[in-house]
Amino acid sequence: MNGAQWRHVVAELPGGLAVMAQAVRFRWIRQLPVAFGWMSKRGIPEEVFQEWLRLLRRREIRRDVRKYAGDTRRGKRDLTAATSVLPSFDRPVLIVWASEDRIMPRQRGRRLAGVFPDSQLVEIADSYTLIPEDQPAQLTSHLRQFISESPAAAMRAG
Repeated sequence: MNGAQWRHVVAELPGGLAVMAQAVRFRWIRQLPVAFGWMSKRGIPEEVFQEWLRLLRRREIRRDVRKYAGDTRRGKRDLTAATSVLPSFDRPVLIVWASEDRIMPRQRGRRLAGVFPDSQLVEIADSYTLIPEDQPAQLTSHLRQFISESPAAAMRAG
């Protein structure tokens, strides 16, 4: 069973999210590939992870997590439907992808960049999926550069 399948099972079981929240309190469980091990190359900082768990205590957050993780077939259908209209998006797009991502391979980032008429792909090395945790400075730098070079920023400056 892969990570998405596990998340689906956990989300569907009554009390599954509560059990999962207790289990991932242990760092060694968090580091398993089916948990968060392949999400961050260096591991998610303890204070960040504890905040995620704190937020999971809120009923509306649990509801949204169950909805997101529990209906992977619908999510795939929605994503496929959205993908068909992406070529009509006429604004600049920055796609930031982790070149070493173990969950979302780099060829998918390249394929996504090819869908948009005005896109820029930036691959960030030494990172997995959670680029904001693994390479926050690089991500911030690329975002700032993209925003400063966007037509909207040029119009504000002019």
